[in-house]
Amino acid sequence: MKKKVALLFVLLFVGNVIAQQASNYFPSQTGFEWKYKAIPLDSASNPMNELAYYRMDKFESVADYHGKSANIVLTKSGPLQFITLQPYLDSLFYSTEGTTGYSYFSVGNIERFLNSLDSLGITTNFNFLNFFKSLQNWYDYYRFASPVNTAYTLIQKDTTIAIGSLNIPFRFKYTGNRLNDQTISTVKGDLTCKKFLLQWKILSYTVVELLTLNDTVWIAPDNWIVQDIIPGQYVDNLTFANVSPFSIPGLDVRLTEDIVNVEEEDLVPDHFSLEQNFPNPFNPSTKIKYSIPSVTLRQAQSDNWVTLKVYDILGNEVATLVNEYEPAGNYEVEFQSTVNNHQLASGIYFYRLQAGSFVKTKKMVLLR
Repeated sequence: MKKKVALLFVLLFVGNVIAQQASNYFPSQTGFEWKYKAIPLDSASNPMNELAYYRMDKFESVADYHGKSANIVLTKSGPLQFITLQPYLDSLFYSTEGTTGYSYFSVGNIERFLNSLDSLGITTNFNFLNFFKSLQNWYDYYRFASPVNTAYTLIQKDTTIAIGSLNIPFRFKYTGNRLNDQTISTVKGDLTCKKFLLQWKILSYTVVELLTLNDTVWIAPDNWIVQDIIPGQYVDNLTFANVSPFSIPGLDVRLTEDIVNVEEEDLVPDHFSLEQNFPNPFNPSTKIKYSIPSVTLRQAQSDNWVTLKVYDILGNEVATLVNEYEPAGNYEVEFQSTVNNHQLASGIYFYRLQAGSFVKTKKMVLLR
């Protein structure tokens, strides 16, 4: 009987660990897309629908990034009528190891807020933006096997800030907390999610809480982040530093069906174009997009002969990526940093597109 109980316990434990694997929550295939509607919230967390905008993310690739195997997600945001036509301009980086989900922290999402803090003139010897830039790194935000309602520290850093004639010790603390699982209604149906509360805290004398920024995230199996809510708040407890009360807007981000994809392959371009490669800098590969317009269909076939070549900084040809007749359309090719079993050295390279009388050259950087 004892053996059966022990075996049952082991099976339950192993089954729970498998269920908590962080990789089960991230999409397994590149090309996966997220479509979000983002609604700013006022200081009382009321939605400001007139300021709503949209965001699209795309699981682009898996590559090494600052020491981890990263799921690289391209991201862009804008108005509904243009979002599908805009290029991806930024990247998010996630990694999963065992029961832990990592995210690479950068100041990109909070840079505007940090600049606003610096502009308040709280201190002349401390720059909030530079301080947070020094914290950019991988952090284990999402601990799927963490006990519920048990906070864990992600970042803690103490410093001293001069305010008037006083040198006041401050503590900056970033914590995570796994909350009870929650089933939420989404455009993809009802999803049972892991729920996390992330908190930035600024404390004076390392114990007096001055400011807390809350961020609640819902993560669903095979879908990753499906909802993310940051409440707005009104801050009026910094008068000791001669800072007038101010508001911090919040944000409510949820999956949406409002965005309808327009496939680039179905759009016939009306002009030649050669886009900047992405990623750039790159290692070990990068992608290059270009367009051939429909007007060339009325010209001689020789004018539709397309070449795309890569050269080193001395002008030596490194690789030929395209050398063929191509009809009007949008194209994408991949360039690998290993050519003919030879690894290219770090440095600046150029890629050159020629089609008929059109010639365009752009620069890219390989970093090993």
